[in-house]
Amino acid sequence: MNPPVVVLAGVRWDFLWQRHQTLAALFARAGYSTVFVETTGLSNPRPNAASARNVLARLLRPGERRARPEENLSVYSPLALPPTSEAFRRANERFFIPRIAHDLREKLAAPPILVAYLPTRTTLDIIPRLEPRLVLYDCADEYAAFPGAPRDIAATERELIRRADLVSCTSSHLLERVGRARPDAFLSGPGVEYELFEPLADERKPGGSVRTVCCFGNLDGERIDFDALEAVAAAGFELRLVGGVKGAPSRFLRSPGVDYVGEVAHRDLPKALSGVDAFVLPYKANGLTRGISPAKTYECLATGRPVVSAPLPAMKELSEHIYIAHAPEEYVGILKNFEATETEEGIRARRELARRNSWDARFAEIEEAVWRKLG
Repeated sequence: MNPPVVVLAGVRWDFLWQRHQTLAALFARAGYSTVFVETTGLSNPRPNAASARNVLARLLRPGERRARPEENLSVYSPLALPPTSEAFRRANERFFIPRIAHDLREKLAAPPILVAYLPTRTTLDIIPRLEPRLVLYDCADEYAAFPGAPRDIAATERELIRRADLVSCTSSHLLERVGRARPDAFLSGPGVEYELFEPLADERKPGGSVRTVCCFGNLDGERIDFDALEAVAAAGFELRLVGGVKGAPSRFLRSPGVDYVGEVAHRDLPKALSGVDAFVLPYKANGLTRGISPAKTYECLATGRPVVSAPLPAMKELSEHIYIAHAPEEYVGILKNFEATETEEGIRARRELARRNSWDARFAEIEEAVWRKLG
């Protein structure tokens, strides 16, 4: 019988669908009784309506709730303070963490496999109280670069890296850094639910001009280069934006040529991407983006569409399949030249690369590593 799984996530369940939720769902589908623990906090919440609603929801609806129709998966909404001050940490240690641990232990029939994301003091304090059978630290970001992160986040991450039984990294850049302390750390990049996005590949053939360009995901001005997006729209392309937008220049979303769809559920994403001719991933080059391997990468490639990306380390590794742009005008130039550069062979190669990097394949690698460690 499979042990239970606890995912100490870095996001809320209903946030933009990404690795945290995907792995929890895959564990549940594979027969592991899984609890997805929503984020316990990395930084102080911003004083806005969305943050206030989230805090109120946790006050009114603490504890477990069913999130998906699968019997094996539930979501736990913990009440905790971000570990950004000694006062908050003392309150967590005395009041909130014991309650979280008590609630989770009541859900567990055996010592769990614990998958940890945020490398904070809160995570370190929760882990021993659950007496896990195995701890996997799935390193997915450069947390020290996050605005408002605890000042000792680098030290608490080093402690988590040391204490974890397994350490995986979502990009080669992260693996290089983490591997200095854990030579046994392994690469586990993003994946794609291939069957969900592959049908879009039949919509477009090579040789046609590009009219509709799409950028989707969490479009945050701290990570996304809106100058590049503005240049694409100004060049006469229809720019479709799918997802939450934060920090965009004023009036940008109402500019001519910008089609702002807003946030959509992950299962509805292919419908929102229908009719798109090309994708752009215009990330800024900074500490927040240096180590990421965007979760949407293989989703874009599965459609067969051409992808133009900023020169992130993870994207340069895929430069045989992805066009690299270093400046706003380069995005425009590459998009205008697709009639000359796109081929059937290139489309097939992108789709095949995505197929080989399905989430089923990625999960099989992680599950194998877990059971190899468990013996």
